[in-house]
Amino acid sequence: MKTTLDPKDKLTTTISKEILERAKKKCGEKHLTLAGIIENFLKFFVNPWVYCFGCGGKFYADEGKLCAKCGWLKCPRCGVCRCELDERTAAAIFHMRRVYEDLLIGRVE
Repeated sequence: MKTTLDPKDKLTTTISKEILERAKKKCGEKHLTLAGIIENFLKFFVNPWVYCFGCGGKFYADEGKLCAKCGWLKCPRCGVCRCELDERTAAAIFHMRRVYEDLLIGRVE
């Protein structure tokens, strides 16, 4: 049986030598490859997903509609958004989202 592999392209990029060395070391500790880390990040970057605060289901950001009241994504399965959360939980999620956004746009140093 012939299987079709996902075609790969070679990526050439320039990054800080120190960051590269630290990343290689961390990948080795976790038995991961740099190529796999980069590919997973880019896959998420082009089609991000989140997990519902209510049902815990995974959904892609473009599947959720924005709530007119709170401005957060509504789960396409159960309809939960920030409106359903207490203030402490909403604050914690907001700050975790900031970490994720920092990672995506490069504010983490």
